[in-house]
Amino acid sequence: MSEILPILEFIHSKQVIHRDIKPENIIRRKSDNKLILVDFGAAKFVSPLNRSMTGTIIGSAEYIAPEQGNGKAVNASDLYSLGVTCLYLLTGISPFDLFDGGEHQWVWRQWLVNNPVSSELGNILDKLIEFGTKKRYQYASEVLQALQIKTSVSIPQTTIQKPVNPVISVPQTPPSIQLKSAKGIDYRNLEDLLEQQQWKQADEETDQVMLQVANRTKEGWLRVEDMDNFPCEDLRTIDQLWVKYSGGRFGFSVQAKIYRKLGGTREYNVRVWDAFGDRVGWRVNNSWIYYRDVTFDLKAPLGHLPSECGGSEWDKYVLGVEFVGGLFSRVETCKM
Repeated sequence: MSEILPILEFIHSKQVIHRDIKPENIIRRKSDNKLILVDFGAAKFVSPLNRSMTGTIIGSAEYIAPEQGNGKAVNASDLYSLGVTCLYLLTGISPFDLFDGGEHQWVWRQWLVNNPVSSELGNILDKLIEFGTKKRYQYASEVLQALQIKTSVSIPQTTIQKPVNPVISVPQTPPSIQLKSAKGIDYRNLEDLLEQQQWKQADEETDQVMLQVANRTKEGWLRVEDMDNFPCEDLRTIDQLWVKYSGGRFGFSVQAKIYRKLGGTREYNVRVWDAFGDRVGWRVNNSWIYYRDVTFDLKAPLGHLPSECGGSEWDKYVLGVEFVGGLFSRVETCKM
């Protein structure tokens, strides 16, 4: 937040509102490793003459301020979006689920798992995401002052190119991967499919190579004990390939992180299991989906792939609860 606020202070001083602040638009610049704000395609110049005029409704629904949804974006709208972005990065949970519509209030604190936030920072975040613009911080400089940060920003004159991967709260994408296998498995086909973003074929290939590793191709399914003894080299290779080619959206380590943040352990907990299914899109409208309903697209929810269970209804069988619990336990054991 402290690196983005000076940038907002600068663009707001030039009467520009970004209007699309979200995790995907905050990236780390390779030259100096600093966080920067990108994608000004939705930005708007606000002059004294048009400040009160209703404009186009634009931005990402999960992150836009209420007034922006009515076409009346102001400087404080960007600060709201930055605050919501921070909540997502702290929790890994969609902003839609961090808000209780019944109570009409934010409930982001209940999603903090092993990631404590000081009361001071919590109060700053609460003020950033106030619904009323007058209750919110009006200027980036006010937030910086609240954070007690004295900094300056130099705006580069050269064009900044957007790196591939956004800064989000998921495992880092490995720059290159050694296709290691303790069982002599060839992962080049899986890598080719993922590189070409053929997600369904890659999901099926993942199932096949995991069966090969466990010597369970004939049976066609994996047992919990197979996951307990699954070689870390192979699990890590498969995971790193998914993480790399999805830009950090898919992979076992991504799923395991979400599961742990929800309070998941190896032991079955219906509340956690249902919440996890909702979070990764395996459960829709309180019903667990079939394999035919899996979304093979980067627009799928974070952690949606690999699907792992190959078409079963995830809520009913050992293949679901115990298998995935064992898989995530193995991810933790392998320190992925």
